Amino acid sequence: MTDVIDVGVSCDLVEIAIEKLNSGAVDRRTILKTLGALGGLGLVDGLMDRAGAAEGRLVVSSFGGPETVAFTKGYGLPFEKETGLRVVIDGSGPRTAQIRAAVQARTVPWDVCDTSPLGTYVLGEGGSLETIDYTVVDESKVLPGLALPHGVGNYLYSYVLAYDARRFPQPPRTWADLWDRKKFPGMRTMRKVSQGQMEAAVLAAGVPPDKLYPLDLELAVKKIKEIKDDVIFWESGQQSLQLFRDREVVMGNIWHHRAVPLFAELKDDFGWTWNQSHLCAGAWNIPKGNPAGVGTAMKFIASTQDPARQVEVFKIVGSGPANPAASTLIPAELRKFDPGSPENLRVATHNDARWWADNYERANDAYLNAVSG
Repeated sequence: MTDVIDVGVSCDLVEIAIEKLNSGAVDRRTILKTLGALGGLGLVDGLMDRAGAAEGRLVVSSFGGPETVAFTKGYGLPFEKETGLRVVIDGSGPRTAQIRAAVQARTVPWDVCDTSPLGTYVLGEGGSLETIDYTVVDESKVLPGLALPHGVGNYLYSYVLAYDARRFPQPPRTWADLWDRKKFPGMRTMRKVSQGQMEAAVLAAGVPPDKLYPLDLELAVKKIKEIKDDVIFWESGQQSLQLFRDREVVMGNIWHHRAVPLFAELKDDFGWTWNQSHLCAGAWNIPKGNPAGVGTAMKFIASTQDPARQVEVFKIVGSGPANPAASTLIPAELRKFDPGSPENLRVATHNDARWWADNYERANDAYLNAVSG
């Protein structure tokens, strides 16, 4: 099967790290100090010895960049203090094929992997993941639908409708507005990956949010074809931002964690709406044969459910806490940026990872054919 874990969101954080360092938004000394707590490993470059976890060490696989800093500060250092185990954040990226191959070869270098609910279904049902022990991990500390047999939600992100506020005194508010080129003239942008885009298309066609799944692929493709000639399809989070900076597009479907810094940069010239935002999540997995043992990995995952620790991660990378209790701990001035806040959840649609696990290749092929045909 195709490598279906949506690595784009996590890989995008690498770009954000560079931007934050260059702009001064993140203090280099603080970052280096945090990484130094890991024993001086070259994590900035995503390099580490992965021959196997040494005794007394737990290895967490993520996609690097500010995730390394966030996971170290929010999760790694507190767990080290509690257990005496050294937590190493491997930023080289836990892709589906890599996890599957490592398990099959019995050479698993990681204890916990940051993937997605979609990837969790694919890897779990393929026999590559341990079953989550919900006597240790608390399923009440995630939103409904994120406590899966082989994985549990660890953060939230959303696809949102963003727009150039200079162009529209009355801003767009629904995905139907993205398709309304008469009322809102100009080029648009959408991601060149189907998930989050097909949902927007069927909502624009009038499908009620509570009837979103199973996705009507024929309807979605028809809607995509209607607008594709007026769309620049972005392939990286940085590209989606630059399209707005250069005023090449007037609105688009982008990640919320990209809309937030753009809002801080452009102020009243840029905006987005949470209405009909499409909520997605990351997930913790434990690959079979993990070096530190299933029990240790399970305890680490349980420790990351602490709401205060999830807020620390949110402050650094902008990914929303998976634990609903964390929302009340977010500083008041930052709550409007949290995709998991009660106000934003009320107007959001929720990604159905089960449907995507069963239909990913068919849906993605249909989408790519529509945008390129």
